[in-house]
Amino acid sequence: MRIWESTSYRDYLLGRLGAEGLRTGLRKKMAAHMRVHPTFVSQVLKERADFSLEQAESLNGFFEHTDDEAEYFILLVLQDRAANATLRARFTRKIQAMREGRMNIRKRLDVADSVSENDRERFYSSFIYGAIHVLSGVPGFKTVEAIALAVRLPLARAKEVVEFLLRIGILREEGGLLAPGPGHVHLGNESELILKHHSNWRLHALGSLQFLDRDDVHYSACLSLSREDVFRVKESMLQNLKENVDVVSRSKEETAYVMNIDFYKLVQ
Repeated sequence: MRIWESTSYRDYLLGRLGAEGLRTGLRKKMAAHMRVHPTFVSQVLKERADFSLEQAESLNGFFEHTDDEAEYFILLVLQDRAANATLRARFTRKIQAMREGRMNIRKRLDVADSVSENDRERFYSSFIYGAIHVLSGVPGFKTVEAIALAVRLPLARAKEVVEFLLRIGILREEGGLLAPGPGHVHLGNESELILKHHSNWRLHALGSLQFLDRDDVHYSACLSLSREDVFRVKESMLQNLKENVDVVSRSKEETAYVMNIDFYKLVQ
């Protein structure tokens, strides 16, 4: 059981240890690790006692929690140990804040800042960097020449971009052929570069309209609807987005597409 699925440390422990009579060996090991009697563990799980903060920290080591998981577990214990409703509510808010933080895409993907701030700014200065990164994983676009032709970029400029992407690890080269590298560049919604990132790809989408490819999908509308249906549309779009991302993550790299989604109030 993952700790983030629980809002009670007892529920979490029961999920890890199993019901009484099951995995008793693990319970005994846990008790020995904390230097307490197994009976005390049973009393805690039956809500007849609470672990101390020192014992909770010991359990962080026993379960090999990460720093974030350890902090979350301590908050769960503090929540149950709180002597009054006001204090308990304070810890509950902190728990909720950590759970919401897990919903942040950047954190959920565990994306590291593998490039410097200056290099990240350059990467998001134009759509071309992301386009070349994606194309490098598609058959037929494994050379600078092929990529330059595909994105309608002068060869010298394409070489400059590719050399930059190779330097920061976003691309790699094997046997004279390009491929996506081990480096990562990802923006959270809090980044100052997010506006530039969205603007780049929306301008690119406007440019694609001139080709009127029947295989492309373009839809624009100004809508009026109830506030309740605004929520329903948002929920539907986000669910669809998740399903599409799951498909893309499993998909074989054969072609490259751009996806933009806009749904916002006409008047703020």
